[in-house]
Amino acid sequence: MSDQQVCSPESQKAIRLLDYLLRLATLRTKLIRDISEYENVLWISDVPQERGCYTQAWGRDEEHEPDEWIEVQTRREPELPAVPSQCKDWVNPSALRNKHNLPELRPEITRQIHNPDWSEGSDQPETIPHTERLEDQFVVQQAWDRYLQGKWLPWIEEHNAWEKIHKVYSALFAIHQAQLRLGEEYELVLGLGLLTWQTPNGQRVRRHLVVADVILEFEAGLGKFTIRPHTEGANLRPELDMLDIEDQPTRAEETAKGSLTRAAEDPWETDCIEGVLKALVHSINSQGVYDDSLGPKTVRTSTKPLAEFAPAVILRKRSAKGLTETLKRIKEQIENGQDIPGEFADLAECRPKNDRETGDGHEAPNNSFDGEVFFPKPSNDEQRRIVNKIRSASGVLVQGPPGTGKSHTIANLICHLLATGNRILVTAKTPRALQVLLGEIDEKEGIQSHEPYKERQRDNGLIPKEIKPLCISLLGSGQEERKSLEASVGGILRKNEEWKPADTDHQREELEKRLRELREEKARVNLIFPRFRGHVVTRLPPSLQTRLERDSRGSNADAADCRTPRCIRRCPAWLRLG
Repeated sequence: MSDQQVCSPESQKAIRLLDYLLRLATLRTKLIRDISEYENVLWISDVPQERGCYTQAWGRDEEHEPDEWIEVQTRREPELPAVPSQCKDWVNPSALRNKHNLPELRPEITRQIHNPDWSEGSDQPETIPHTERLEDQFVVQQAWDRYLQGKWLPWIEEHNAWEKIHKVYSALFAIHQAQLRLGEEYELVLGLGLLTWQTPNGQRVRRHLVVADVILEFEAGLGKFTIRPHTEGANLRPELDMLDIEDQPTRAEETAKGSLTRAAEDPWETDCIEGVLKALVHSINSQGVYDDSLGPKTVRTSTKPLAEFAPAVILRKRSAKGLTETLKRIKEQIENGQDIPGEFADLAECRPKNDRETGDGHEAPNNSFDGEVFFPKPSNDEQRRIVNKIRSASGVLVQGPPGTGKSHTIANLICHLLATGNRILVTAKTPRALQVLLGEIDEKEGIQSHEPYKERQRDNGLIPKEIKPLCISLLGSGQEERKSLEASVGGILRKNEEWKPADTDHQREELEKRLRELREEKARVNLIFPRFRGHVVTRLPPSLQTRLERDSRGSNADAADCRTPRCIRRCPAWLRLG
């Protein structure tokens, strides 16, 4: 770094802010050392080898696509077979549901039988108790033995298989529901190489050494969950942040990253993955051991680090690692004498005002629309102020409590920026805010639409229906969202092929002409009623009353129309009050 750069007040100010943000991100990040502290964890070893279940951890299967890493499909719970009629009185119904013990018949039962001494009018009871012993009921015992062997024991096997599937299916369903509730604040990863170790400092560590980003797809009609690599890539990577700095092996993370590239984003490339896991655990401690078991064998930590293959699907809160890495790169860039990124210079307030207003790296605006505001929805002065600010600054922050029309403003701004030749990226913390813009969720009721994508394109939403085909929407990472993305891109490509510049230019000229006429007419109305703008006119001045009568006599309009001057009747309704 040059002496001039070291002494630069702007650089020093930016570096101080970066140091503060890095420390703040570290303080706000909770260090997770034990996998049990995560929101949801599903061990792949729990997936049963039953019909409707599959994982690539068992090996490749030609019936499944390479990106189908885990699949679990539910089935109906097997019904308990009916007990033979002659055995019903001898059976305890609750014992039939106890799968740990073989149900037995009662050794004796008491029935009510007809009293032979009873006669009408006598004081004897009509029925008397009669005890029957199982040892005397050979037919009952035979029927029961046939029931156990032919129905109950097979039901136990079938129900146990269903129970294993249902356990995993329920765990995936819980993850799916949690994702919908928690939104993009949380991430779903596949963990490989469970490290169990008690560090020299006494810290208990139990976390995976390698992770990959995944998505969970739910086909409700089939009752099936599928786990695939994330649509943006699995990003197979090592993780050592659960270890203190002094416990992390030198350059082991960088070496592991390079080695994992040979797996080509495939966590089931056993040779590559196990090689990386062995190298990591051997680098952590000289007594490190690797075990290729599919499930975790122990939860007890030892001073000897143990890495087990033990893959698991984990739902966890996103870490601030991406933020800290970005901040470190910016700091390194500034320390090496490079320019401060424009947006960060604005944040640090270390750029001259004239430079900050013009911005850098932005696309040139379309000057043919200077001064024009393209708002398709009703607007106010505050919204127009935002447009004016955008023209002269690289960024504008708009704040307001719920219900103040921010989404309405965003819809107007999207249309204006598109009309002036800009490209726009709209992001949100959760998909709900974007679904409100597109009309997939009612803004007030919060009700989600389950109509197909093409049907949703015709709804009202906040973004006008003419603009929606220009929006490439990706509101999630599931199969439905991918179909929506494909439909968006396909629609834009079709529009581009059908676009005729000559027709568009003609239509634009017609609209500009119509707009000029409306503005001229509005100006004439404002000139006639300068004092009555924004008010309801109940009584006209004498001079205007005379003109009203003259216009009325010169037209064939009916009585209702004759109360309004001809120049006002020609104006659109939204212009009549100025």
